[in-house]
Amino acid sequence: MLLFEEHTSLLLVLHSFFALATVALSTHLVFWLRPFLRGRFENHRSVKRFALLCLGAYAGTMLVGMALYPTYKVRVRAEYLENPSAIHRFAEVAETARTMAAERNKESQRYRSSSAGEVGEAGEAGEAGEVPRMKVERGEKLARWFDVKEHWAALGLFLALANAGILISWQPSAETRLLSKTVFGLALGAAATSWAAAVIGILTSAARSVAGL
Repeated sequence: MLLFEEHTSLLLVLHSFFALATVALSTHLVFWLRPFLRGRFENHRSVKRFALLCLGAYAGTMLVGMALYPTYKVRVRAEYLENPSAIHRFAEVAETARTMAAERNKESQRYRSSSAGEVGEAGEAGEAGEVPRMKVERGEKLARWFDVKEHWAALGLFLALANAGILISWQPSAETRLLSKTVFGLALGAAATSWAAAVIGILTSAARSVAGL
Protein backbone atom coordinates (compact mmCIF):
# COMPACT_ATOMS: atom_id res chain seq x y z
CA MET A 1 0.00 0.00 0.00
CA LEU A 2 1.39 3.37 -1.03
CA LEU A 3 1.44 6.33 1.32
CA PHE A 4 -1.97 8.12 1.27
CA GLU A 5 -3.17 5.91 -1.61
CA GLU A 6 -6.50 5.25 0.09
CA HIS A 7 -7.10 9.02 0.20
CA THR A 8 -6.21 9.84 -3.39
CA SER A 9 -9.71 11.04 -4.35
CA LEU A 10 -9.84 13.52 -1.47
CA LEU A 11 -6.26 14.64 -2.05
CA LEU A 12 -6.92 15.13 -5.76
CA VAL A 13 -9.91 17.36 -4.98
CA LEU A 14 -7.82 19.38 -2.52
CA HIS A 15 -4.96 19.60 -4.99
CA SER A 16 -7.29 20.88 -7.71
CA PHE A 17 -8.80 23.42 -5.30
CA PHE A 18 -5.40 24.78 -4.25
CA ALA A 19 -4.15 24.79 -7.86
CA LEU A 20 -7.20 26.76 -9.03
CA ALA A 21 -6.76 29.20 -6.14
CA THR A 22 -3.08 29.60 -6.99
CA VAL A 23 -3.80 30.40 -10.64
CA ALA A 24 -6.56 32.85 -9.73
CA LEU A 25 -4.67 34.64 -6.94
CA SER A 26 -1.35 34.85 -8.78
CA THR A 27 -3.05 36.23 -11.89
CA HIS A 28 -5.08 38.67 -9.81
CA LEU A 29 -1.90 39.85 -8.07
CA VAL A 30 -0.29 40.70 -11.41
CA PHE A 31 -3.19 42.99 -12.33
CA TRP A 32 -3.18 44.62 -8.88
CA LEU A 33 0.54 45.35 -9.21
CA ARG A 34 0.23 47.13 -12.55
CA PRO A 35 -0.39 50.57 -10.94
CA PHE A 36 2.93 50.17 -9.10
CA LEU A 37 4.71 50.48 -12.46
CA ARG A 38 3.18 53.95 -12.83
CA GLY A 39 4.18 55.00 -9.30
CA ARG A 40 0.71 54.52 -7.81
CA PHE A 41 0.74 52.62 -4.52
CA GLU A 42 -2.73 53.29 -3.10
CA ASN A 43 -3.62 49.58 -3.02
CA HIS A 44 -0.41 48.51 -1.28
CA ARG A 45 -2.28 46.94 1.64
CA SER A 46 -4.52 44.89 -0.64
CA VAL A 47 -1.51 43.83 -2.71
CA LYS A 48 0.24 42.54 0.43
CA ARG A 49 -2.86 40.53 1.32
CA PHE A 50 -3.06 38.98 -2.16
CA ALA A 51 0.67 38.20 -2.08
CA LEU A 52 0.25 36.29 1.20
CA LEU A 53 -2.83 34.47 -0.10
CA CYS A 54 -0.96 33.55 -3.28
CA LEU A 55 1.97 32.21 -1.24
CA GLY A 56 -0.40 30.18 0.94
CA ALA A 57 -2.16 28.71 -2.10
CA TYR A 58 1.19 27.81 -3.68
CA ALA A 59 2.35 26.13 -0.48
CA GLY A 60 -0.92 24.21 -0.14
CA THR A 61 -0.71 23.01 -3.73
CA MET A 62 2.85 21.81 -3.24
CA LEU A 63 2.12 20.02 0.06
CA VAL A 64 -0.92 18.17 -1.26
CA GLY A 65 0.96 17.41 -4.49
CA MET A 66 3.79 15.86 -2.46
CA ALA A 67 1.25 13.65 -0.70
CA LEU A 68 -0.12 12.53 -4.09
CA TYR A 69 3.25 12.04 -5.76
CA PRO A 70 4.01 8.46 -4.56
CA THR A 71 0.68 7.24 -5.94
CA TYR A 72 1.20 9.12 -9.20
CA LYS A 73 4.74 7.78 -9.63
CA VAL A 74 3.66 4.14 -9.28
CA ARG A 75 0.03 3.97 -10.43
CA VAL A 76 0.16 6.53 -13.25
CA ARG A 77 3.73 6.92 -14.43
CA ALA A 78 5.22 3.45 -13.91
CA GLU A 79 2.07 1.40 -14.52
CA TYR A 80 0.67 3.39 -17.44
CA LEU A 81 2.51 6.39 -18.96
CA GLU A 82 5.84 4.54 -19.21
CA ASN A 83 4.35 1.08 -19.71
CA PRO A 84 3.74 0.43 -23.45
CA SER A 85 2.07 -2.94 -22.82
CA ALA A 86 -0.51 -1.33 -20.53
CA ILE A 87 -1.25 1.35 -23.12
CA HIS A 88 -1.63 -1.31 -25.82
CA ARG A 89 -4.04 -3.33 -23.64
CA PHE A 90 -6.11 -0.25 -22.89
CA ALA A 91 -6.21 0.63 -26.61
CA GLU A 92 -7.35 -2.90 -27.49
CA VAL A 93 -10.14 -2.82 -24.91
CA ALA A 94 -11.25 0.62 -26.12
CA GLU A 95 -11.23 -0.53 -29.76
CA THR A 96 -13.28 -3.63 -28.88
CA ALA A 97 -15.82 -1.47 -27.05
CA ARG A 98 -16.09 0.92 -30.02
CA THR A 99 -16.57 -1.99 -32.44
CA MET A 100 -19.33 -3.51 -30.31
CA ALA A 101 -21.05 -0.12 -30.00
CA ALA A 102 -20.87 0.38 -33.78
CA GLU A 103 -22.37 -3.06 -34.39
CA ARG A 104 -25.23 -2.40 -31.96
CA ASN A 105 -25.88 0.94 -33.63
CA LYS A 106 -25.89 -0.71 -37.06
CA GLU A 107 -28.38 -3.34 -35.91
CA SER A 108 -30.61 -0.63 -34.51
CA GLN A 109 -30.51 1.23 -37.82
CA ARG A 110 -31.46 -1.93 -39.71
CA TYR A 111 -34.55 -2.38 -37.57
CA ARG A 112 -35.60 1.25 -37.97
CA SER A 113 -34.85 1.59 -41.65
CA SER A 114 -36.91 0.10 -44.43
CA SER A 115 -33.83 0.05 -46.69
CA ALA A 116 -31.31 -1.68 -44.48
CA GLY A 117 -29.09 -2.49 -47.44
CA GLU A 118 -28.21 1.18 -47.88
CA VAL A 119 -26.62 1.44 -44.48
CA GLY A 120 -22.93 2.19 -45.05
CA GLU A 121 -20.16 0.17 -43.50
CA ALA A 122 -17.99 1.63 -40.83
CA GLY A 123 -14.77 3.19 -42.03
CA GLU A 124 -11.67 1.07 -41.92
CA ALA A 125 -9.42 1.44 -38.93
CA GLY A 126 -5.98 2.93 -39.31
CA GLU A 127 -2.85 0.89 -39.63
CA ALA A 128 -2.52 -1.70 -36.87
CA GLY A 129 -0.49 -0.47 -33.95
CA GLU A 130 -0.46 3.14 -35.19
CA VAL A 131 -2.78 4.53 -32.52
CA PRO A 132 -1.16 2.63 -29.60
CA ARG A 133 2.27 3.79 -30.77
CA MET A 134 1.08 7.39 -30.75
CA LYS A 135 -0.35 6.89 -27.26
CA VAL A 136 2.93 5.41 -26.03
CA GLU A 137 4.87 8.41 -27.32
CA ARG A 138 2.31 10.78 -25.80
CA GLY A 139 2.57 8.98 -22.44
CA GLU A 140 6.35 9.30 -22.43
CA LYS A 141 6.12 13.00 -23.26
CA LEU A 142 3.56 13.59 -20.50
CA ALA A 143 5.80 11.85 -17.96
CA ARG A 144 8.72 14.10 -18.93
CA TRP A 145 6.59 17.24 -18.90
CA PHE A 146 5.23 16.32 -15.47
CA ASP A 147 8.79 16.35 -14.11
CA VAL A 148 9.32 19.75 -15.73
CA LYS A 149 6.07 20.92 -14.12
CA GLU A 150 7.34 19.94 -10.67
CA HIS A 151 10.44 22.07 -11.14
CA TRP A 152 8.39 24.99 -12.45
CA ALA A 153 6.02 24.74 -9.50
CA ALA A 154 8.96 24.81 -7.07
CA LEU A 155 10.33 27.87 -8.88
CA GLY A 156 6.90 29.53 -8.69
CA LEU A 157 6.77 28.89 -4.94
CA PHE A 158 10.12 30.62 -4.45
CA LEU A 159 9.02 33.54 -6.63
CA ALA A 160 5.82 33.91 -4.61
CA LEU A 161 7.81 33.72 -1.36
CA ALA A 162 10.28 36.38 -2.51
CA ASN A 163 7.45 38.60 -3.74
CA ALA A 164 5.49 38.33 -0.50
CA GLY A 165 8.63 39.02 1.57
CA ILE A 166 9.45 42.17 -0.40
CA LEU A 167 5.90 43.51 -0.37
CA ILE A 168 5.47 42.97 3.36
CA SER A 169 8.68 44.75 4.35
CA TRP A 170 8.67 47.41 1.62
CA GLN A 171 7.23 50.88 2.07
CA PRO A 172 6.75 51.99 -1.57
CA SER A 173 7.42 55.52 -2.73
CA ALA A 174 7.90 57.33 -6.01
CA GLU A 175 11.67 56.89 -5.69
CA THR A 176 11.48 53.10 -5.73
CA ARG A 177 10.29 52.47 -9.27
CA LEU A 178 12.99 49.84 -9.84
CA LEU A 179 11.69 47.77 -6.94
CA SER A 180 8.19 48.15 -8.38
CA LYS A 181 9.39 46.46 -11.56
CA THR A 182 11.02 43.75 -9.45
CA VAL A 183 7.87 42.81 -7.54
CA PHE A 184 5.84 42.95 -10.76
CA GLY A 185 8.31 40.62 -12.47
CA LEU A 186 8.24 38.20 -9.54
CA ALA A 187 4.45 38.17 -9.56
CA LEU A 188 4.36 37.67 -13.32
CA GLY A 189 6.80 34.76 -13.08
CA ALA A 190 4.79 33.14 -10.29
CA ALA A 191 1.58 33.49 -12.30
CA ALA A 192 3.17 32.05 -15.45
CA THR A 193 4.52 29.00 -13.61
CA SER A 194 1.16 28.40 -11.94
CA TRP A 195 -0.60 28.43 -15.32
CA ALA A 196 1.99 26.11 -16.88
CA ALA A 197 1.79 23.67 -13.98
CA ALA A 198 -2.02 23.69 -14.08
CA VAL A 199 -2.18 22.97 -17.81
CA ILE A 200 0.32 20.09 -17.60
CA GLY A 201 -1.49 18.70 -14.56
CA ILE A 202 -4.81 18.72 -16.43
CA LEU A 203 -3.27 16.96 -19.44
CA THR A 204 -1.76 14.28 -17.19
CA SER A 205 -5.05 13.73 -15.35
CA ALA A 206 -6.85 13.49 -18.69
CA ALA A 207 -4.52 10.65 -19.69
CA ARG A 208 -4.67 8.79 -16.38
CA SER A 209 -5.95 9.99 -13.01
CA VAL A 210 -4.57 8.72 -9.70
CA ALA A 211 -8.15 8.66 -8.39
CA GLY A 212 -9.53 6.61 -11.27
CA LEU A 213 -7.69 3.37 -10.59
